[in-house]
Amino acid sequence: MENIHLKIKNMKYRYKLTIILLVVSLVPMLVLAMYSYVRMSSLVRTNEVEEMNSILDQTRNTIDSQVQVYTSLINYLTYSPDIKDLIENKDRDVYDTYEMYTQVADPLLSVPKSYHDAILQVQLYADNIQVQHDYTLIPLRDAEEAWWYGSLSDAVTVQWRVNWEKKEIAAVRRIHQDYAAEAMLCVILDYDKVFQPFRNISSEEVGGIIADAQGDILFHGEGLTFDLDFSQNAGEILRDIRQKCVYVSSESQANGWIYYLYRPQTDITKSVAQVLISEIPLVFLCLAVILVLGPILSKMLTKGIEQLTENMNRVNQGSREVTVNSDSEDEIGVLIRSFRRMMNEINRLINEVYENKLELKEFELKALQAQINPHFLYNSLSIINWMAIRSDQKEISRVTLALSTFYRTALSRGEDMVTVENCIKNIEAYLEIQLVMHDHDFRIEWNIDPEIKNEKVPKLILQPVVENALEHGLDLKEEGEKVLKLSFVEEEDKVLIVVEDNGLGMEQEKAESLVTYQAKGYGLKNVNDRIRLLYGEEYAIRIRSSVGKGTRVEIRTPKGGSEYGKQILYH
Repeated sequence: MENIHLKIKNMKYRYKLTIILLVVSLVPMLVLAMYSYVRMSSLVRTNEVEEMNSILDQTRNTIDSQVQVYTSLINYLTYSPDIKDLIENKDRDVYDTYEMYTQVADPLLSVPKSYHDAILQVQLYADNIQVQHDYTLIPLRDAEEAWWYGSLSDAVTVQWRVNWEKKEIAAVRRIHQDYAAEAMLCVILDYDKVFQPFRNISSEEVGGIIADAQGDILFHGEGLTFDLDFSQNAGEILRDIRQKCVYVSSESQANGWIYYLYRPQTDITKSVAQVLISEIPLVFLCLAVILVLGPILSKMLTKGIEQLTENMNRVNQGSREVTVNSDSEDEIGVLIRSFRRMMNEINRLINEVYENKLELKEFELKALQAQINPHFLYNSLSIINWMAIRSDQKEISRVTLALSTFYRTALSRGEDMVTVENCIKNIEAYLEIQLVMHDHDFRIEWNIDPEIKNEKVPKLILQPVVENALEHGLDLKEEGEKVLKLSFVEEEDKVLIVVEDNGLGMEQEKAESLVTYQAKGYGLKNVNDRIRLLYGEEYAIRIRSSVGKGTRVEIRTPKGGSEYGKQILYH
């Protein structure tokens, strides 16, 4: 979990924004799809229920119309004068009775069969009928053997009974005379024909049940049954149906029958699924649009930020050039313009400091060089004055010639860098004067590598070192030969200049402090500062000294020192 959080945290802002756009777009779409599904399921269920109610009501009305016809027929026959006469007349002889049976009763009870194909038989059970006549006139005592008799009540209204094993429906009405049962009128109907309208609406998708007021099943469709046990009462069957189906019911006002129509919930779900499937291409189209527009929009929104980030990374790596720009007034545009103004100000300050630093270096170099000329010129003129008193003209001429050589090589036509060869000539002229000043009491040893004579070195870096070696090294030595060694050699990619004396020497700690000690004149510190300014800290002067053994000063400059010095100054 922590790794996932870290990955998300380090993810590019554009990708984060893309994910946010996708989530913000997809979540409402999924919520809308779920709402549509629920809403559509409710609408489909409502429509299905309404349609089933409509079909059921139409079918019930059709059957009720037939029931009403048969009820009216029974009521008509019940109150028929001929039937009444037949029931009430008990003293008629056999001939008259037979004549009445054949001429009155038979036509009256047989004709309805001709007009209604669902009527199988019209039967009159009467107390005064002694012998059964055909299937229409039957003694009242024989009614007890009929399948419908046992469930009859004492009511005088038409009672409907159904036997689905015999496939018969009986419509029976008791006929009372002086509160005593005198007769019964029964119409036997064809089960299939009466329930045919209800059978027509039953199919593999829709099932139907008809139950009476007592909860007994009168009829069930031959279509969808769910393996129901129809030996149960209607309540138990409906309990099973309610768990799996959507159903509607309607009660007949004609005979109290209750009609049920049911349909599986899976069918409704399939109907909703079909509608949703038809909308899947539209959903995928919306999803494709979101997936395409999401990255495009996120890239558009984060383009300025990415450019600014890239520009800042380049600045962090050393570049000070600002390439990003924006004219928009939003937060990103304000940030970009602020960054540009900030970098412009930084560049201005850097250039100002850089120019000041260059000028400072130039002034320092000129000041250092300016310190040399008055100092040495004063000493040289003092010597000339002293020599004029004590020596003849030849000695004065030689010193003057050396002095001329020294200044000529020192000035070097205003150049800051001189060749090693000119540097050697300069120090030779200087040492010529010093030998005269010291009565030639020291010896000079030279070690010159001709391969480096044309290499460039800063001018006037050697004279202060040699002067320091004479004044603080050899001049203080009272015994033994005084030797000054000067080396100009190549060391890898550097020019190594060494000034070494065998004077009194000093402790190493004191020797190292010479490059930090600010003397009144132009000393080692000034030379060291110049070299460090030109080439960097790694080219600082190195001094090695030991008490009683002498001092060694090492000056290093890079080969090609003229170009290298320019790079240091301007970078």
